[in-house]
Amino acid sequence: MIKSLKAVGAESAVARSYNALAVNVDVLDCDYYRFQELDAGAVNAYETEYMSQYSWADFLYNGY
Repeated sequence: MIKSLKAVGAESAVARSYNALAVNVDVLDCDYYRFQELDAGAVNAYETEYMSQYSWADFLYNGY
């Protein structure tokens, strides 16, 4: 994965530390993160269909 990310210049998307890997959300453009931040464009893009196939996602939409 790291090699593939590096090949496309996206290695900063992964934060590495001793014995751990994590996603660096500060460098990603993600509709999920924008939806959580109540970005109007991201929220309106789904029109009640945001991840409806996942029961755990109900709380994300029902509050907005």
